Amino acid sequence: MTFNGGRKWASGAALLLCMAAPVRAQAPYVPDVTEAREKEWRKLVAASQAAYSGGKAADGIESARKALAVADELFGRDDPRALISANDLALQLDSTGHFREAESLFRRVFDSYLRTRGEDDPNTQLAIENLVDFYMARKRYDAAAPLADYALSTFRRTTGTASDRSRRMERIVAAMPKPAEEQSSPASADIVEKMSMTAKEEAAPIQP
Repeated sequence: MTFNGGRKWASGAALLLCMAAPVRAQAPYVPDVTEAREKEWRKLVAASQAAYSGGKAADGIESARKALAVADELFGRDDPRALISANDLALQLDSTGHFREAESLFRRVFDSYLRTRGEDDPNTQLAIENLVDFYMARKRYDAAAPLADYALSTFRRTTGTASDRSRRMERIVAAMPKPAEEQSSPASADIVEKMSMTAKEEAAPIQP
């Protein structure tokens, strides 16, 4: 089973731009200059997403990285436009094997939305899905498990137990491998050996 929820964000990024009201820009507003830079950002986003959608993620990394730099400076790190750029870059990096940087960006997006919009916001919920999917794809179940449990609880409360989002997270939680019994406790041979050693020590005569 594969979990790749992050991809749906790339195709729906334009929708998210409309859904999320931008916060106040970080850089001072300068007529013409600010508008020109925002147009530059939009072109970079479009180029990056086109490369990703076309199956050429490596070709979109530079555009995505430039778009994120512009967004962070112009809008601020917590602005939805900056977070869309962060997510776009994370997708490109994830697809090209740069997992450590991708993880950092996926976490940034989730942490920022959680901090600024709360756990009930649709963007926050999509961000945690992307993060869970990332860890599941890497088989990092220790990182995925607590996030998936948290997501499932949140989804059930906000979207209902029968929603597609809740059911999908239920399947992910159910697919999580359970620790083998022998891995959670010492092996039988080890226990027997330790018991034997203890018995020998107790039976040994005390030296004067």
